[in-house]
Amino acid sequence: MKNIQNELANMRNENFSSIYVVLGEERYFIERIRETIIKYALEEDSIDLNFSSFDMEENTINDALFEAASFPFFGDRKVVFVENPFFLTGQKVKGAPEHNLEELEEYIQYPAEFAILVFFAPYEKLDRRKKITKSLEKNAQMIDVSSPYPNEVNRYLKEVVKEKGYQFTDGAFQLFTERTDANLTQMMHELDKLFLYHMDSKKITKDSIRQLVPKSLEQNVFELNTLVLNRQVEASIEAYQDLLVQKEEPIKIVALLISQFRLLLQVKILQKQGYAQGDIAKVLKVHPYRVKLALQNIRKYEQKLLSEALDYLIDADYKMKTGQIDQELQVELFIMRFAQQSKVSI
Repeated sequence: MKNIQNELANMRNENFSSIYVVLGEERYFIERIRETIIKYALEEDSIDLNFSSFDMEENTINDALFEAASFPFFGDRKVVFVENPFFLTGQKVKGAPEHNLEELEEYIQYPAEFAILVFFAPYEKLDRRKKITKSLEKNAQMIDVSSPYPNEVNRYLKEVVKEKGYQFTDGAFQLFTERTDANLTQMMHELDKLFLYHMDSKKITKDSIRQLVPKSLEQNVFELNTLVLNRQVEASIEAYQDLLVQKEEPIKIVALLISQFRLLLQVKILQKQGYAQGDIAKVLKVHPYRVKLALQNIRKYEQKLLSEALDYLIDADYKMKTGQIDQELQVELFIMRFAQQSKVSI
């Protein structure tokens, strides 16, 4: 994230590179880079004339390079965005046009002085065996916008809040993290509402978070999962019925239950192997708070029971998708079955 902050600072100072490769999928940083380049590289009244964007799944790289090499109109710079450059990966896109990468290689060696060419590569990694990828890594400014680790998200968010002159009251930051699933893009979106609401006091409270930040489906299913683990059958079924009333699909609920039971099983296995809480969070790339709760929950359950519950959910998911069973009833059957089996196990 330090690399991102440094590059954004350079852009605000109008210290631009000729070519950028923005690698990763964190939408918040991608949008900040887009906005910053356009705002500081182009004069407002020349944006329509000197900015263009090309999707490599629909347009050719030659189209983008022709635009980048053409002199700007009524301004000093041109900005060209290249979206989805799949030819930098091992992917093949059906129906995509052919790309003349030799022309791109030539441009990389001799870029137009007045142009800023930006490749937005929403991928986990590039194919570094390819000549064109190696050339970009050598000559372009690489910006990594892959999803940051949870501790980096927390640190960044707290810095933003402090810079704006706000603070979280006791327990508010933890609740905010839960409500947003520790997703940076979602966090930054919800912060705007909280800043406005607390414009006078500058203190973000748990009450305001409960009022202004809605629970996601993931958060609701997490609470359902907690009730299931505590063998609170009646409360679990009531929580499940509430989700159905909110028009949530049973298949989606089961998919999230699978994800959460898989996490419990993974945490259980890693704990047995001697991993500490922080190390488990890094290995699984999940928020440390989720690992903390998982560690609390798995104490009372054997690995075998968690594995059987996960297998049951996976089987139910298959049967639901193939129309073999009643979808709404299946979750209730799982709740009752898990409660019964866990009592026997314990």
